[in-house]
Amino acid sequence: MIQSEILQTMQQASIQERINLIELLLQSLKDELTQVQPAQANEPTAQRRTFGCMKETGQIQGDIVSPALAESEWEVLQ
Repeated sequence: MIQSEILQTMQQASIQERINLIELLLQSLKDELTQVQPAQANEPTAQRRTFGCMKETGQIQGDIVSPALAESEWEVLQ
């Protein structure tokens, strides 16, 4: 957790200083991720089909038997 003293200091910092801090934090996270991921990089990744990737995942819940609103409430018919 960020100490309140550091938090107050950062709230008083300029926008550019805060952006620099965020970039520094993101870079440190990226560095940590690259240290963790090399072991996973050797594993082959399965390629998912782009077209048809949701095939056979839907379910029919029922039929539409009437509109949600009465026709008198449709703006297009008025």
